[in-house]
Amino acid sequence: MKNAAFEKLFKRYYNEAILYMCSLTHSLPLAEDIVQEAFSRALTSIDEERDTFKFWLFKVCRNCYFDYLRKAKRTTPIDAELKSDDCDLAQRVIEQERYRALYRAINSLSDSYREVVLLYYFEGLSVNEIAQITGQTADNVKVRLFRSRAKLKDIMEAEK
Repeated sequence: MKNAAFEKLFKRYYNEAILYMCSLTHSLPLAEDIVQEAFSRALTSIDEERDTFKFWLFKVCRNCYFDYLRKAKRTTPIDAELKSDDCDLAQRVIEQERYRALYRAINSLSDSYREVVLLYYFEGLSVNEIAQITGQTADNVKVRLFRSRAKLKDIMEAEK
């Protein structure tokens, strides 16, 4: 029964955990390794499915990532292939360039700013949920979001 519950949780949260880790590691293989390690830790320590499993898993993933950084002291960025909906070729190129510019701007932020932006805007987590994952206060998360938005605005305006 424990395996069935774990399989259900794995299917439900694997892709979200991979996206979160890719945003931090900039490497799909490394993100997969970290998420696999996080789920492995989850398998050995979880007793039952929780409502907060996603946040707990993200926190475990984050801790696994920092463990990796302490051991490896390096990360390797990858080129992002961005897909767009069916538009004409010119529109697709323009849209892809906008996404690339935003992606570059987000990646130029410090790790703490980038993390809260990705969790808030791309994962759809609330400020309190981000605070739980990162171990910060909700007010600190709000400040980081405000400052990261200001930095993103400056970066994007400088590229125009």
